[in-house]
Amino acid sequence: MMEIRGLIVENKHRQGAIIRDHMDLEFEEIGLTVTWAIELDAISARKAVRDRSPFDFAIVDYGLGEGQQSGIAVVEELRARSAQTYILVITGRGNEFPNFRDEALKAGADEAVIRFILNVGRPGGMTFRDLANQIRLHLARQRDFEGLRVVFPDDDLNLESTLHTIGSPNPPGTDSVAIGKQIVRTLAIECLAPTYRPDATTLTVGYLAPGRSGAHVCRIDHQEGRSTSSHVLKIGLDRRALEFEVAANKRALHVLGAGDLVGFSGQIRSHSDYGYHAVTAPLAMEAVTLAEWLSEATIDEAETVAEILFGAQLTKLFAPGQREARPLVEWLTGTPVLRLRLRNTLTLYEEILAGEEATAGPSGGAGWADALTDFVDKGVLANGRRPDGTTTFIDAFGDLHCTNVLVYPSPHRRPVLVDASMYGPNHWAVDAARLVVDLVLSVRRAGPASLHWSNVAEVSSYLDGLCGPARAARPEAAPEAVDAFIGQIVDELPTYVHAEALQMTTEQWHWQWHAALAKELVRQGTRAGLPGPRAVAAIVAAARQLAFAADAYAMISYSTDSAATPAACVATRADQPAEPPEPPAIPTPRGKGRRPRSARPNS
Repeated sequence: MMEIRGLIVENKHRQGAIIRDHMDLEFEEIGLTVTWAIELDAISARKAVRDRSPFDFAIVDYGLGEGQQSGIAVVEELRARSAQTYILVITGRGNEFPNFRDEALKAGADEAVIRFILNVGRPGGMTFRDLANQIRLHLARQRDFEGLRVVFPDDDLNLESTLHTIGSPNPPGTDSVAIGKQIVRTLAIECLAPTYRPDATTLTVGYLAPGRSGAHVCRIDHQEGRSTSSHVLKIGLDRRALEFEVAANKRALHVLGAGDLVGFSGQIRSHSDYGYHAVTAPLAMEAVTLAEWLSEATIDEAETVAEILFGAQLTKLFAPGQREARPLVEWLTGTPVLRLRLRNTLTLYEEILAGEEATAGPSGGAGWADALTDFVDKGVLANGRRPDGTTTFIDAFGDLHCTNVLVYPSPHRRPVLVDASMYGPNHWAVDAARLVVDLVLSVRRAGPASLHWSNVAEVSSYLDGLCGPARAARPEAAPEAVDAFIGQIVDELPTYVHAEALQMTTEQWHWQWHAALAKELVRQGTRAGLPGPRAVAAIVAAARQLAFAADAYAMISYSTDSAATPAACVATRADQPAEPPEPPAIPTPRGKGRRPRSARPNS
């Protein structure tokens, strides 16, 4: 059993003994033993605080008798001696001291209660068991002990990087990782071990996924006795954003169900010193992100998981009661943030994109950068035409990417969604477009290959094929699981998005799919942290997808039969060669001209 040090300041010796005996009984249940100091007045208590090692906790009577200093003087002495001591102030004369709690908290106490409530354990108040557990949690935030441990693996560099970010910024020489551990330790305990438990508890913290919205996502394996469970711990500085996310997740849970979406549990907890907030959600043991799972999956497994995700789970989002008509221009026009990011990115890579061949537009004309700018500014397609009418919005997941889709381990191999913070009205194509673009830019041939400028043309050409007709024109076996996953989505897109139920002609969903890809490529191609070659490939591909959308939209005017052959993108039109046109040549940044800056534009 772990030994801790406690102080009782109580002018009635019998009352002090009662408190000690009750606390000893509760501490024994959770593996703690106390070395006590019991003082009868403020003067002797203050002397004990000064002369001895800091106490782990103290229980201080507010009124210590006529002519004596009050317990507030002891609280101030304790807090001046140590910021780590847990201090509880009690009084049996609440009517006589109506402001005792405010005074106690102002002086540095952690809590203040009426003695009668503590003694009898009135429902809704603090009992001796509650107090013992509060002290246990307070100690665990500072250090491990036998009953409650928080473990940070030494060999997880991704986790260490996350901890460093959470613990920053700091003056030079400060250990930001240690501060990050303290913040995560406190929030993990607050979220996952807030109640009294006699069994030994171990919380093992691991890296799960990067936070795309400014929050950090950790995995916590919670072992209590012989029972083990896993949780997602999401940590952020913006409490309002977490509250919004919890509310959106709750709405999405009603539609998708607990089997397909991880629901947040419990309240948002806060770290008072550093301003961080956290919320948790249960997680299947050994579940991994889609990005990680695809690195080990087979072709058949990848296609199966894609079919489950879009053919069974996300299909619930297309229910009739969750559809509404919105103006096309509202959907096509970018936000001010996106418009600024595009301009910054075009400026950043201007020298790479400024070659004579690079400036030739995807349809053979010049000025594709201007076309992209007009697209996000005004909702205008590459042919200068602004589509009229409306499109269908559904209650979409809204931010589907490779790290908020998790996959359960074998034998189930079943996807599960997390982080539905952007759930709500959005275009019918947004989930599919966002995920496939994310997989191409972040997962497919990632690592060192994503840093090679020589791969820009291949990536751009691959992005041209994110359409069923274009893929059919150049059939090839999927070399990797990620290609099979993407191919399954693209090939079955009309089925997955319920094009017939949405009463869209083939031409309508086809041009809107290309426009959705163009918009998504601009969005992801301009985000901070994306390697330069991938950013350039995304911007070039966005211009080509915009041209495909314009060509497909133009064909609507000539179509009289909704069941006719699909309005094809440029890659498969009858008057075009079967092979897709060569993407703009991207000169390697060498020789004359500066190399592209490594910094990315701010988002």
